Amino acid sequence: MLMQFGDESALSAKSREWVQQMIKFMTEFTTGLKESGELLADEGLALAPNAKVVSIEDGAVATRDGTFTDPEQSLAGWWLVDVVDEARALELARQIVAGAGEPVAVRRCHELP
Repeated sequence: MLMQFGDESALSAKSREWVQQMIKFMTEFTTGLKESGELLADEGLALAPNAKVVSIEDGAVATRDGTFTDPEQSLAGWWLVDVVDEARALELARQIVAGAGEPVAVRRCHELP
């Protein structure tokens, strides 16, 4: 799984042209994954202020606004890919970082025995 993080406060300061270029890059990147047969699923996420966290607090289930992470580096979107090896996953992550300028976490999905 490729998980893109972003600084939402910095996004509001970006120009309209930058946002359009970002959307174009993301669309082309995702289309390339579909065409190569590597894309299993993908999704962009709503902004962090719309997120909720459900957890145990003082022995009871509680819900609060926000995310687990600092909102300045919240999860912005993800791609679930089926690639030949870790090197390919890292290559894809580097493409996202080069095109979007934001960090990407790469994690293998757990395989059941």
